[in-house]
Amino acid sequence: MTQWNWFDRRATVVRWLLAGPVALLVAFVVMAAMPLWFPEGAAGIDHLVLPLVLFPVIWAAAFFYACLAENLRRASVILVGVLLANAAAAGWAVWSGA
Repeated sequence: MTQWNWFDRRATVVRWLLAGPVALLVAFVVMAAMPLWFPEGAAGIDHLVLPLVLFPVIWAAAFFYACLAENLRRASVILVGVLLANAAAAGWAVWSGA
């Protein structure tokens, strides 16, 4: 029986966290901010429906990126950056009344 190295164990935990809860949180926050940068449709609701329809695609992109990234530090920075940028945009829209 081989023992895991601390770095292997830490990399596994970080990858699991990125692919699990962080990818889901990124998908929710990106979906919440999408109406800000999607144009309104003819009926005025397309900018609300498309983020709901695209939610699985956003989650899959974040999940597979976290699973397949070779550099976990870069993957962490990118996913957290996307999360913070979209959270800031959605928060600004809510508090400014946009």
